[in-house]
Amino acid sequence: MAWQDADDAPAAGRGDRLSEAARAILVNRRSRLDLLPAELFGEWPWEVLLTLFVADAEGQRLTGRGIAAELACPPLTMTRWLQHLARTGLVVGDTARDLDTPLTLSLSAITALESYLATSLQTAHLLLV
Repeated sequence: MAWQDADDAPAAGRGDRLSEAARAILVNRRSRLDLLPAELFGEWPWEVLLTLFVADAEGQRLTGRGIAAELACPPLTMTRWLQHLARTGLVVGDTARDLDTPLTLSLSAITALESYLATSLQTAHLLLV
């Protein structure tokens, strides 16, 4: 799931516009790394939520280790954020013991991301009109 640019990204499994929007946001956010130092963009929890949203839309299950590798996040940092996301009820999976456990988003996380992404699409549409 590591895309360099929007042309490299596979089509969403269900043609889901929201997962396409999430993927575009991830690609856009990662493009910043070509311009500015990486330490300016340490938003690991947000990256995790968007990455899991796209994976879920594609019918994939990711592990904490896989997400850490994809995001170039240190494993210890990923463990801390996954534990926090689980405590807040956003990520489901055994985040306390094992980075190799499959993870998914909770229903509340999916609902929140769908709302955010729908609003983002509406905003983008208004900017293009």
